[in-house]
Amino acid sequence: MSHLVLLSLAVVLLARRAAAYPWQVCGTAANFTANSTYQANLGLVAAALPRNISSSTDLFATAVVGAAPDKVWALALCRGDANATACSGCLAMAFQDVQNQCAYDRDAAIYYDPCALYYTSNATSLSSLDSVGRTNRVNNQNVTSDPGRFNRQAAAVVNATADYAAYNSTRRYASGEADLGGQFTRVYSWAQCTPDMTPARCRGCLAGLIASMPRRLADRVGARSLGVRCSYRYETYSFLGGPVMVRLAAPPPSSPAPAPAVGPAVPTPGPVAGGESWYVLSGR
Repeated sequence: MSHLVLLSLAVVLLARRAAAYPWQVCGTAANFTANSTYQANLGLVAAALPRNISSSTDLFATAVVGAAPDKVWALALCRGDANATACSGCLAMAFQDVQNQCAYDRDAAIYYDPCALYYTSNATSLSSLDSVGRTNRVNNQNVTSDPGRFNRQAAAVVNATADYAAYNSTRRYASGEADLGGQFTRVYSWAQCTPDMTPARCRGCLAGLIASMPRRLADRVGARSLGVRCSYRYETYSFLGGPVMVRLAAPPPSSPAPAPAVGPAVPTPGPVAGGESWYVLSGR
């Protein structure tokens, strides 16, 4: 192997380690055995999805292979600011990683910055997968200057970005930026649903994730909530790879009164079956 290839592999591995992903959500219901029909069907999905997603204008692909009890339901989505080559490569890596991280699980989700993958044997249809495979990551740094003002602005830009993704984008993707002033200059956001969702269903899915902001994310400088069907993220540094779609001006300074609760601008669905998992990230 050439020195150039070795160097390229080292850069990729170091970048992934620094980003602390992949983030996987392994199933707990059932397993498959080596060389089984289910494993063969999963292999067919792993071969088809990276190819199909690279030719999709939405960078979204689904697959259903086999017959019960060995049917595999799968979907994959790349972030709206990714390109087709990076998307396909990320998904190919996802299939390799998830079978190591969630060995022989019949259902699993895995997330990277550019892409997400989920597969299962326990579905009646791909449209029934809204509330599975969710995971949450929180930046370990706290806001120390005017946190009430920061919390309101973070919630405002997250909700505005979610609105744009649901109602103003056929790809169900949006990026946002809001001025802050004070300790941080800006807060950046991203929201996305799978493009086969209706606007109302997309916004409801995002609202279910955003509902956790007041109780979980108060004073945190960044967080992401990742799901099979919808995800969002906000940070005080730019992580976006394309143009910003939503911009908010700086809010007024906080008053001495307690900051009002922040949360979704639309009614939220009920709690997710199985609860939620929250993990603290060190830095970025």
